[in-house]
Amino acid sequence: MYPRLLTLGPFHLLGHDFGPLYLYSYGLCMALALGFSIYLFARDAGTYIAPKVKISYEQGFQKAFDLGVWVIICSILGARLFYVLENHDQFTGSGWWGAFRIWEGGLVYYGGLFGAVAAGAVWMHREKWSYSYAFDLVAPYISLGQAIGRMGCFLNGCCYGNVDEHYGMVFPGGEDQLPHLPTQLWELGGDLFLFFFLIWIRKRTIRYPWLTFALYGFTYGILRFVIEFWRRSWDKHYLIIFNSASQAVSGILIAVSLGAMLWILLQNRKVKPAKRK
Repeated sequence: MYPRLLTLGPFHLLGHDFGPLYLYSYGLCMALALGFSIYLFARDAGTYIAPKVKISYEQGFQKAFDLGVWVIICSILGARLFYVLENHDQFTGSGWWGAFRIWEGGLVYYGGLFGAVAAGAVWMHREKWSYSYAFDLVAPYISLGQAIGRMGCFLNGCCYGNVDEHYGMVFPGGEDQLPHLPTQLWELGGDLFLFFFLIWIRKRTIRYPWLTFALYGFTYGILRFVIEFWRRSWDKHYLIIFNSASQAVSGILIAVSLGAMLWILLQNRKVKPAKRK
């Protein structure tokens, strides 16, 4: 794989030695994922949310980027916290300082998602933006960001699946030199499908508050739940029956999202939904 895309230096400048400096594929993909997702949401915020809070398109667009800063910070913190809690035995005794070394890797998507949602909710409350409308609008872009992020995992040689001699491939950055299933690419394909699906169906579901966001949670939960069966096997079990913490969270997410969708549809069964656009 290609964990490092570019190397600069070492070089001598003004009497000092610098470098070498590296451009990491994982970091680049994460930056692209967040950048594209925030930009697309900012366009929608300027078009659909700005008129509702009586500001201009430009103000709505800019405010969405302000929100994006908080989302980035809290998603990284949440992703790291989830990883530390899941692998707490690595950070006991003298190794506790390693919990703060984010640059060494160790981020979990669900922790990042929950951190981003929490940051978004607090920010929207302060700005008096509609929670449901904003989360419904952003739902497809979360899937797009995930797809780009998984490409970073593939290039970095992490988050691969179980050993498989027939369909696996060797990841130079992995813990061994055995062929592993490229589950990063499986999720990349699934996330791209969900992105286009949610963009298409959002035109119909946007009239029902929270339905698009709940549909994202339900569909991604299923995708991640299934893929976890082919991810690396650990000796741990979560909530007795799940292979991993992410699979356990996926199961909970599926149940909560399904319940939310049923509740939303039942609430609107006899009431013609108000047009939100």
